[in-house]
Amino acid sequence: MQTETATATASNLTGSDVPRPLSHFGSSRRDILPPAPSQADTASTVTIASISDQDWYVSRTHGVYHIPSCAKGEAFSLLLITSRGDAIDLGDNRRYPFTITAREIAEDLLQDLHDHGIFVCAGARPTTEELSSATARRDAYYHRLIGEGDTLWARGHSFREISDLHRRAAMALGVEREWAYVPMRMSECPACGEKVKTGVAVCKHCGAILDAEKAALHGLPAGAGLGRNAGATKANPAR
Repeated sequence: MQTETATATASNLTGSDVPRPLSHFGSSRRDILPPAPSQADTASTVTIASISDQDWYVSRTHGVYHIPSCAKGEAFSLLLITSRGDAIDLGDNRRYPFTITAREIAEDLLQDLHDHGIFVCAGARPTTEELSSATARRDAYYHRLIGEGDTLWARGHSFREISDLHRRAAMALGVEREWAYVPMRMSECPACGEKVKTGVAVCKHCGAILDAEKAALHGLPAGAGLGRNAGATKANPAR
């Protein structure tokens, strides 16, 4: 009776519930095939176009992508995106291989950059219509930032309230704003240690020649005019 009961119970089990020997599973890694991608995602490459004057670096687990700035005099810059393969480890020597399509990568990279005039081209290069649309979208966004900057500045004329994004919007559109002022870069004179404008030929504090080639171009021979320090040296020579 016990044998008949065991046989009946085993016959009622589904195929997946029936115990199988370990040799059935084997020791090699097995791949679970993913569903075939849709026809729209089969392109191995897509092109990202940018009309921004800024370099953008976007980091993802599958790499760091550099979207180059649009060079002066050029209408746009391009970045070619290629699809990538990866796999998820499911345990028990099973993997789930999959492909990240080029378009999926591109769309993910640009989720926060569309307003800066960066987009995925329909073809290998951007069309005139695509560039016009990107320019209109960028300019509208930058005008909103400029308006926001005006509001923040009106509250208390504080440069701390103005972000680099506000300043970039004003500079990109050539809009003059007091709050968009960018402090001039200064360097330290190697002779006297005072701060001077970067790239000047002569230090305005001590008269030292900082750029001999530029000084000679403007008729200032090396060693000429050492400013106030020179007068002090002549009046009080070292003993």
